[in-house]
Amino acid sequence: MPDFMDELPLSRRGRVDESGVHSDRRLEYAEVLEQTAALRSDAGEPDAGEAARLHTLAADARGGRRVPVRILARAVLEYLELAREASAPAELASGTSGAVALFLAAKAPTEIRAVIGGHALRASDAGWEFGRGPVLEAPAADLIRFLAGRSDTAPRPAAPRNGGTPGA
Repeated sequence: MPDFMDELPLSRRGRVDESGVHSDRRLEYAEVLEQTAALRSDAGEPDAGEAARLHTLAADARGGRRVPVRILARAVLEYLELAREASAPAELASGTSGAVALFLAAKAPTEIRAVIGGHALRASDAGWEFGRGPVLEAPAADLIRFLAGRSDTAPRPAAPRNGGTPGA
């Protein structure tokens, strides 16, 4: 079977466990809200009411309506901005960062699509990769910032693995 046939639906390509794939991002959203609240508290923000409000929103999200990835992406971008301002490390779950990066890549403006087009994107610290072609790599938070247009620092070609060519 030609290679391109492997990518078609109902092809005979190798199967992977996709049981964790879903469109409801309420748990990830709640986690990001709680991380944002913790970061605000750690930064010593005088408004403890804001942290309490975020904890309440997180609890409501867990038991509430389905949360689409676009809402999760907004929360992640707010969290990343707050972490940057506080000079704190941004810690995102792999599934959260991967879902947000994929969403942002799909809706990226032309300038960003020109950079990532024809490449696979890999988070050097999160264990995910998507796309086809030579690999561009950066930490997950940096990829998300770039894809959202909040950073001009583009991902770089991946270092060669096992003596191979870059991005292979």
